Amino acid sequence: MERLNVLREKLINEIGGVRSLGEDRESWLYCLGQIPKSRYVPLQYKPGFLEYQSEYFQSVYDGYADCSMVLYRGGTPVGIWPLCMYYQQGRLHFGTAGAALMGPLFSALPKAEAQRNVIETCLQGAFNIIRQEQGAPLRCSETVLDQGNSQWMKKLMEHGARTVKVTWQAFADLSLSPEEVQSRIRRTNKYSAARGREEYHIEIYDCKSSCLDRIFREFHDMHRKVSGRETRNQKTWDIQENLVRDKDERHGRSFVVFIRDKETGLLAGSALFDSTPQTGLYCVAAYDRSRFSKPVGHIVQAVAMERMRAYGLRWYEIGERAYPSDEGSDPKLVNIGHYKEGFATHLFPRVFVELSCNDFEKSK
Repeated sequence: MERLNVLREKLINEIGGVRSLGEDRESWLYCLGQIPKSRYVPLQYKPGFLEYQSEYFQSVYDGYADCSMVLYRGGTPVGIWPLCMYYQQGRLHFGTAGAALMGPLFSALPKAEAQRNVIETCLQGAFNIIRQEQGAPLRCSETVLDQGNSQWMKKLMEHGARTVKVTWQAFADLSLSPEEVQSRIRRTNKYSAARGREEYHIEIYDCKSSCLDRIFREFHDMHRKVSGRETRNQKTWDIQENLVRDKDERHGRSFVVFIRDKETGLLAGSALFDSTPQTGLYCVAAYDRSRFSKPVGHIVQAVAMERMRAYGLRWYEIGERAYPSDEGSDPKLVNIGHYKEGFATHLFPRVFVELSCNDFEKSK
């Protein structure tokens, strides 16, 4: 960890004109708030989510450090870059929230050339560290919505990045009318959601709820029971509880949906949803497996989409739609993906590319 802290400071100095998220949280939130509601801004750009992922991946990798930074030009914050460095099997990797690296998100600096100059400086700084540490190639990803590829992805490809994988992500466009969204939801899902309203009592908890400590204990207990073990430490649950408690809408909104059996009052399902000010995400859920012959998750999804619409979110990112033809296909994930697609209005490609240090140097 000490080595990663040294590399983080070196990277900040290499790039210049940046400040870490840890020391400049207000500017990060300012940038996040300047991005139009209509844009797709995934949860990886939310400070609380980065904090959660940092805690989670401490026990997954050999070493992990969040290096997220606010980008400045002329003394003004113009963008945010969610970034981490970690060691896996003794080799240094760059990433975002423990996964593939995502690019800077610009809140200002509208001219493409100005963005490209900043991106070039960021890449140069990263590859200086990679060269020094003999680190792994940059593995980067971007979900391509209707605005097309970003300048970040274009720069990577111009430097010789090669496409290594494409997946499909299920989204619901909440700017469509409720009738249009309903028309695109799978018929069986609509039927199951309607049955769920009859079968279960629905509870929604957010920053206005006074019983979140009890709710999260119950959520945690159910997750442990369904999983058959403790999957992560208590601090990650505490971070998620604090995300729900947070009343500062500049962060986005978080909420929990519970469904209980109307006769017994027993918890049948629970799910946590989080968001930036623009985009919601289905984060974690636990359902009573004995009830799978009855609809459980369907009503949770329907209620969550209604709540996100009330929050004014444009996009609901439901998750990956896996297919049997995918490399290393897992039948369980294919089934889950089919379920997620049933609530989607769109499927968008998520593109993964890799750029090696040698290819970056050759292209300069």
